[in-house]
Amino acid sequence: MAEKSNTFHLGLTMAGAVSAGAYTAGFMDYMLEALNAWEAAKKQNENNPNSKIPNHNIIIDAIGGASAGGMVSMISALALCSDQLEPVKEVSHTKTGNVLYDSWVFLDDDDSLYDGRKTGKTTFEKMLTNNDLETNKTAPSLLNSKPIDRIAERVFESLSEDASPNKLPEYISKDFRVLLTLTSLRPLDYKVKFSKIKSKFMDSTPGHRISNHDVVAHFKLKYDGVADKDKFLPFSPFSKNFETSSGKPIPSNRDFLIKVTKATGAFPIGLAPRYFDIEFTKAYISNSLTKRKAFNAEMDIELSLDTKGPFQFTAVDGGAINNEPFDEVLRCLVEKHGPEDLLNPKYGTILIDPFPNFQDKLSTETPNYQKSSIMSIVGGLIPTILNQARNKHSDTYGIGLFKLMAFPRKLKLGSLEEADHPPLATGGIGGFGGFIDIEFRKHDFFLGRKNAKNFLRGLMFMECDKNDSNNLFYNISDESIKSFRKIVKDEDGSKKIYMPIIPDVSKLDADDESNPSRYEVQDFPKFDKKAFEKLEKPIRNRVKAILKLELNDKFSGWIWGLTKGIVINKLSKSVTKWTIKTIEEDFAKRGM
Repeated sequence: MAEKSNTFHLGLTMAGAVSAGAYTAGFMDYMLEALNAWEAAKKQNENNPNSKIPNHNIIIDAIGGASAGGMVSMISALALCSDQLEPVKEVSHTKTGNVLYDSWVFLDDDDSLYDGRKTGKTTFEKMLTNNDLETNKTAPSLLNSKPIDRIAERVFESLSEDASPNKLPEYISKDFRVLLTLTSLRPLDYKVKFSKIKSKFMDSTPGHRISNHDVVAHFKLKYDGVADKDKFLPFSPFSKNFETSSGKPIPSNRDFLIKVTKATGAFPIGLAPRYFDIEFTKAYISNSLTKRKAFNAEMDIELSLDTKGPFQFTAVDGGAINNEPFDEVLRCLVEKHGPEDLLNPKYGTILIDPFPNFQDKLSTETPNYQKSSIMSIVGGLIPTILNQARNKHSDTYGIGLFKLMAFPRKLKLGSLEEADHPPLATGGIGGFGGFIDIEFRKHDFFLGRKNAKNFLRGLMFMECDKNDSNNLFYNISDESIKSFRKIVKDEDGSKKIYMPIIPDVSKLDADDESNPSRYEVQDFPKFDKKAFEKLEKPIRNRVKAILKLELNDKFSGWIWGLTKGIVINKLSKSVTKWTIKTIEEDFAKRGM
């Protein structure tokens, strides 16, 4: 069946967020709720030429993300395949069955904390335990990553028995893609060739080697085992473990997806890295790099990596060098749909970014760009290298490529002015703050939902011309225009009609809460200093265990044997005191 001309293809991009994935999850929860409600309303009114419901179409071709955004991307994709999309409209203090809410609000908190018993451990308390160190000679990370592993594993375990691509909504592409970024600690080398000057001293001039460390796991729902081999990765979370003819178990695609989901969120040093042994082939890594760098036969480029066998590497957080992979999502759309129509765009991406880098609201100091000391240069070098590594390719900057960014905003009640505090409660400690208190995550989930509502109703619009057959809103009813239009004045004073790309049909409900400054969780949560200070002992135990492993690995001999107890105790006490003070000061700066 030929696709209707009034179809907009959408790619969703979710930036890295650490615990602020709760915000992204809330944003996605409302967006999927709006899409489902609109689809249902269209079916109910399909034979009504005067319907108030806009009749164009949305197709989501790709969902991609990094770090926490990558994890939300995978969870969203699984929820769509499982029909587990009942939205969470009110605060629930117990599990809901909605994988976005349950995964990002409750994390790995014990259920007994909230079912009346008030026993058990929070996720943060579990992250301070040492059962991940029992079989290691060195510490894999500052925090115990096993609770984060359980979150990812539980999402896959919760897949319904009848989960299938056949359950995907009509607004999801039959060739759906999921893209997650990883950072490989092993370089992917390629060589720029130089002129082959021969002499009796040298056969040829060596090339200039360039190392690349970003890996994109590009999963394809409609995967062809022959045509797509080593070009894409299969997306089949429904397959179970199976064995080879020799009886040796090999990973299923589900195992692979779980591992990549964990790896994209493996925040460097803070959370444990992931090692990939046989999962990625060298051919896939080479083909992916060639495509993303747009290498072609006219370039004097030679890949240093052969294409036989697996590419073995240790992966850390995908956000380390590709934290906002909108370029990967856009490239996917361009490949599928060709050059964009500048006047009537038919595809684009939304970047959901909990921590946009255009503004630092906590900083009131004027930056000093003059660096004169060794320490100031070292301090500036690390962010310089990270910023340079995160540069996007110029092919995603093109005029006409539809790109919108959604980011956290919390308005004062009854006003369009921003609140006097940062919008995210989970934003403390570099995004780790949400692990400390479930109330932070509840606030941010519902902030995400309300921000999505305001975004769909106020920002995600396109010019409407009902008489232009190339326009997305061609032949739309006058009743629809009256119900959803936004009139915009041009510089010359002329007026243009804009319509929402994803209509939020709940605005037609008489009981709809249309106030953009009223939130399900209105009050900004406060940091519970007394409760946090009770964690001093587990923090110190964690610090002591890490110091013991790391220092015993570096030092030996009788002198170390005599002094290590004193050294480790003294260091662990100092580090713990500094950690607690730093965290408390950070929350104080945030007005929490």
